[in-house]
Amino acid sequence: MYFCYVDESGNPGLYQGQNSKHFILSGFIIHISDWQNGLEEIKVLRKKVNTKYNIRYRTEIHASELIRISKQKEYRKIHKSQRIALLKDISISIPQMFPKAKVINISLDKLALGNKANFQEVAWSRLIQRFNNFLERQSPSSYGLIIADNTDENTIRSLLRKMRSYNPIPKGAGQTGYYQKPTTKILEDPVLRDSKHSYFIQIADCIAHLLYRKEYPKGSLRKWNIHRLFNYLDPILLKAASRSDAEGIVRK
Repeated sequence: MYFCYVDESGNPGLYQGQNSKHFILSGFIIHISDWQNGLEEIKVLRKKVNTKYNIRYRTEIHASELIRISKQKEYRKIHKSQRIALLKDISISIPQMFPKAKVINISLDKLALGNKANFQEVAWSRLIQRFNNFLERQSPSSYGLIIADNTDENTIRSLLRKMRSYNPIPKGAGQTGYYQKPTTKILEDPVLRDSKHSYFIQIADCIAHLLYRKEYPKGSLRKWNIHRLFNYLDPILLKAASRSDAEGIVRK
């Protein structure tokens, strides 16, 4: 049994007004036998964070807030250089704490896709399919559960239910048409939680934001090398998710 913790960067709306030009989903996959030990590892990390940066144990780790504070007032008591150093510490720690974990990344450029697609449905269908493929490769008895930060629950639930019975997949190179491959390895509907109550969703949040910073580096932040932090996650990236991308990132 595997858990897939999911969080996003950006929003699924069309690229106009205040909406982002990207939509990213990251799925952090761990086996249930690694869950308890992983929790203890996170507690050790949080103790180090408390000692080194004076951030309380219960304070949510939110990657975007570490770079630009909006709601997390406690972050204001440490300098920006310390906040970015904290984000780097977390980036390095994730594959060390979870060496057996795998990460699925979906990164959609809205303009490249025509800015007309249902980006949420596209991204989630890609993630669900890759998670199902991952489970199939493990063993006949492997199953999974998706646990995500609060989002459009009705849409995600309906999508997964539909994919269990109707899931057309394009045929391979040189072939036309589709074949049916229902997602049979993911149990129950997705479980949605407030990320402040889940250390594991907070890890998925960090991964998604690190990918965003790599995909869309901002000039004013280059001196901090934030766009390079995603590289620390390389050992646990599920590169089989997209064989056309060196890091396995699904882009369409």
